Amino acid sequence: MAISDILAVRILEYVKENDLSGNLVMLGRQRWVGRRRKRSAEMFDQALATYLPGVEAEALANTDDEYSETFFKTLGFDEVDSMDVSPFENASIVQDLGGELPEALYGRFDVVYDGGTCEHIFDLPTAYRNIHKMLKPGGVLIGHSPCNNWINHGFYQICPEMVYGFWEKTLGYEVLECRLQPLKPMFANRAIRPSNPNKTGVRPRFKDNLPDGGVLLDYAVRKPMQDADVDADGRVYQTDYEQRWQGAAE
Repeated sequence: MAISDILAVRILEYVKENDLSGNLVMLGRQRWVGRRRKRSAEMFDQALATYLPGVEAEALANTDDEYSETFFKTLGFDEVDSMDVSPFENASIVQDLGGELPEALYGRFDVVYDGGTCEHIFDLPTAYRNIHKMLKPGGVLIGHSPCNNWINHGFYQICPEMVYGFWEKTLGYEVLECRLQPLKPMFANRAIRPSNPNKTGVRPRFKDNLPDGGVLLDYAVRKPMQDADVDADGRVYQTDYEQRWQGAAE
């Protein structure tokens, strides 16, 4: 995928509001699009003025290709890598995220950016657990995953239950943000936050209707400084079903 103006705004927010820095890896070598549409371009310009004052949008693009390393380095990351299963886009790390992860990648990154890669990996649980292994303690996963109206884009559409059921409940991550982000510029400011099933005991609910067009799951989760007392390779269940099973057993 590519980092559009709307997604660039969300990345800016996460990085600057949470003081993220160090080593970053993007899953798939993400293309840089930046400002392109009037309404979302205004949103992007406002975020740029807030988080990177004095930096022009043109300075965020790579000078010699269409990719986004310059954007992340301008945000303050020391090293910016890209990971792909194939070298076809010259990723700096060629690795199957759905396969066995070499120990050299364990705990290597402060931030992992999934800008639309994991939904293309058939062995999704392995991919997510490999991300967990790659993150340093306190590291952050930023995810922009197709959630609604993306039929046949990949193997999966990822929903908020994954954020709360797997990352928060199973692995003990802190949820910094979880919202549904419309991609149509006219709906750029209409992100919808679901309820947290770990607090309500039922599946995530929405107060507003989703607008037309493609919607991404926009989220950020932080790995605990010390691994929680969880089985990272264990089974994961939806919250509301666990509530029912517990009720039936009492």
